[in-house]
Amino acid sequence: MNVIIKPIITEKTSLQNSIGKYSFEVKKSARKATIRKEFEALYGIKASDIKTQITTEKVRSFGRKGVLVKRESTKRALISVEKGKTIDQFKIKQK
Repeated sequence: MNVIIKPIITEKTSLQNSIGKYSFEVKKSARKATIRKEFEALYGIKASDIKTQITTEKVRSFGRKGVLVKRESTKRALISVEKGKTIDQFKIKQK
């Protein structure tokens, strides 16, 4: 499957983790049903809600010479778990 690429760790997502919402970067072609199946297989906890978001690509200039740097578009999934359940984003359930 390999739909979930990596967890997104920021200040905002750390606050959301305390209320049972976890953010992951996923493949652009991923659908909510496949994200749900892989999440439940990896962590062994049932996902109660999944919201997805596609970020747009941006081009920015840096430095004196105005070097253009391109940030590619990605897809994120915000996964909610049942109340009272938590996961460790860095530990994956062993099969």
